[in-house]
Amino acid sequence: MSPLDIFICMLSGAAHDMDHPGNNNVFETKCKSKLALLYNDYAVLENHHTASLFFLLDNILTDCNIFQGFTAEDYAFCRKNIIDNIMGTDMSKHGTS
Repeated sequence: MSPLDIFICMLSGAAHDMDHPGNNNVFETKCKSKLALLYNDYAVLENHHTASLFFLLDNILTDCNIFQGFTAEDYAFCRKNIIDNIMGTDMSKHGTS
């Protein structure tokens, strides 16, 4: 693994349950929660965790830019892989591919 791959794994792991409400996707969907509505009942919590990470990073980038010095291509690579990693934690999708 490259240093960039390790960075992506560490950041994904740290954020994979970020701002978790304490419910599961089925509960969120059946209750028609705001998160379920926002994410169209699809991987509700995983979408929320991912968005929360990038909202946080967007809000602190001026003070603590962890992507400072990254090329646009490296940032895009990181973002795509972080999203893939966190979305991969949706337990309902395990074993379906």
